[in-house]
Amino acid sequence: MSDQPILAEYMIAALAAGLRDGEWGACGAYSEIPMAAFMLARRQHAPNMWWMSGGGGAMNPRCTLVRSSSAYGTLQGAEAVFTMEDVVDWQFGGWRRMPTVGLFGGIQVDRRGNVNMVGIGEYPNLTLRGPGTVGLAFAAHFDRSMIYLHDHNERVLCEQADHISAPGHTDMRRKHVREHSKGPELVVTPQAVFEFGDDGLARLRSVTPGYSEADVRAHTGYEFETSGTVSETEALTPEQLAIIREEIDPHGLLAKVKLGTWS
Repeated sequence: MSDQPILAEYMIAALAAGLRDGEWGACGAYSEIPMAAFMLARRQHAPNMWWMSGGGGAMNPRCTLVRSSSAYGTLQGAEAVFTMEDVVDWQFGGWRRMPTVGLFGGIQVDRRGNVNMVGIGEYPNLTLRGPGTVGLAFAAHFDRSMIYLHDHNERVLCEQADHISAPGHTDMRRKHVREHSKGPELVVTPQAVFEFGDDGLARLRSVTPGYSEADVRAHTGYEFETSGTVSETEALTPEQLAIIREEIDPHGLLAKVKLGTWS
């Protein structure tokens, strides 16, 4: 493989940089990019961070990325395995000794960070049916969250999500969500990294090498401001690339993850 990072590795590094030592985190049952971000962060700057691989209940797994479900692959080398009841208790905030962070994606993410996993169109006559809210109900209880997307286009990054599975920076959050839960901080895509301003709106922080600000605007379904001078998303260090490619993903599965701009 080239010494240059691939898109998935840029996304992993951006998510890992946002993770903090002493946190407890969670992602989906099998999600290559956030799993790798947790593993990279623990190896580099957050050795006291705990994380769980979704509904499989694997705590701090040290497996390599494999094409398997959480029922097998992510249980390898786990420090503990929790029952579904314990998983729900933890992710709904029943275990509050550590600050919490969730990493998740969606069918739509709008300019205020609302995430939709229900479907596209008016319910129940959806034109596209998603898997449902699934674990995104937990987003109302995480202290904070980061969103990652495999696709960057105007239908995914839209002005207003058709349904809300995880609340962004809206009056709904302020009305219904626990005060400690501050909502999404970043949206990481193959093209760019967005953050949220004091007004609760997404603004462009950086652009992935190989893309431009014009590319991002052309494929985003809402207008956005920038965080001052827009820089390139930070390149990975040789150490980071070695950790990802030799320890986390020695089978090269990240190169097979489909990322990009899909219309």
